[in-house]
Amino acid sequence: MQYLVVGIILILALLAISVSNKHGIPSLLLFIILGMGFGTLGLEFNDYVFADGFAAVALMVIMFYGGFGTNWNMVKPVAKEAIVLSSLGVVATALLTGLFCHYVLGFGMLEGMLIGSIVGSTDYASVSNILRSKNLNLKYNTAPLLELESGSNDPTAFTMTMVFLSVIIGTEVSIPVLILSQIVIGLAVGFLIAFLIGKLLTQFNLQSDGLYSVFMAAVMLITYAICNLLGGNGYLALYILGIYLGNKEFVGKRDVVFFFDGLTEIMQIGLFFLLGLLSNLPDFLHALPYAAAIMAFMTVLARTVTVYGLMLPFRLRGNQLKMISLAG
Repeated sequence: MQYLVVGIILILALLAISVSNKHGIPSLLLFIILGMGFGTLGLEFNDYVFADGFAAVALMVIMFYGGFGTNWNMVKPVAKEAIVLSSLGVVATALLTGLFCHYVLGFGMLEGMLIGSIVGSTDYASVSNILRSKNLNLKYNTAPLLELESGSNDPTAFTMTMVFLSVIIGTEVSIPVLILSQIVIGLAVGFLIAFLIGKLLTQFNLQSDGLYSVFMAAVMLITYAICNLLGGNGYLALYILGIYLGNKEFVGKRDVVFFFDGLTEIMQIGLFFLLGLLSNLPDFLHALPYAAAIMAFMTVLARTVTVYGLMLPFRLRGNQLKMISLAG
């Protein structure tokens, strides 16, 4: 029976993607609504351990393939702007949102900062989905800037979330050491493994092109595991690994692209469907006014103030700044 349900969900998700492409509604939002609909109809699911594990694997795939699909030659001219936004931009947006949650909505200061950290980054899947499905012809390298920024800002949000969770639960850990280790180890592991695998790819030839997809999946899991064991940010390491390998030519690369294209779609569908399925409709409706207020504040003020402030030294154009602000 469960296989029938999964098959129906996937077919409905494909229909949701069709509706998204036709009407401009974010497909990921439709996946969440689909999950909530199944939950309302009686599909019970409360396995948070499984959901956490699935979310971790889904984010691994999304982060790695987000980097793998990044054309470095296209994003290089706007790399500085994107890196500033994906690091300092997330920090500033999260802190401003945290202050709003505390002083306006009445949350505790630490709880407000935790909320700000969780929602402070832009979503790569949503941004890239809209840019690609609409074939937007944005000027001044705005599209590459948005893709690189949205694809690389999750590690910053993850680190901030770890920091405020550690403070809230009283973990005895040095916050500066935690932040530094997340960034430094993540960068080091990502670059080191990427360099080694890049060299390895030129030395051997697997018998079947399809085996390169298996090899890439294995490398992805190993990179994340090693980085986590060393105390680094695994998602940052995966993004760097993806960018490095995605910009190299090797036998079987086309098969890797086809494999991860499909796998990424399945992971996105599953992840956002589970988020909807785990939500409780009465609690959702109760939290909706707070969520709407946070969304409005982030869209109108936090993200806009952050983008305009941080991009001043780069002298971007007015319309470009508006687009970058609203794209979050």
